[in-house]
Amino acid sequence: MNLLITLDINDISLTLKDGRKILDDFAWTDEYTLSEKLLPNIDALLRKNKVSKNEVEKVITKITKNSGVTSARIVRTIAAGWALR
Repeated sequence: MNLLITLDINDISLTLKDGRKILDDFAWTDEYTLSEKLLPNIDALLRKNKVSKNEVEKVITKITKNSGVTSARIVRTIAAGWALR
């Protein structure tokens, strides 16, 4: 199972995928509180679909060039931290 985090300027989306099948997704627009909302929203998406954090093998990021530097760093840090567990 994979988690895709997409960042497009201020639009953030989370997509939970099992192979090619999309299980669920969640999207919101945020400019200044990404660091406060990203992990709780990931947790809510996983709980809603009754997926354990251990079942997510990989976090994939997709960041557009127009996204802010700080937001991009936050998303990349979450993905890197997931890989370390």
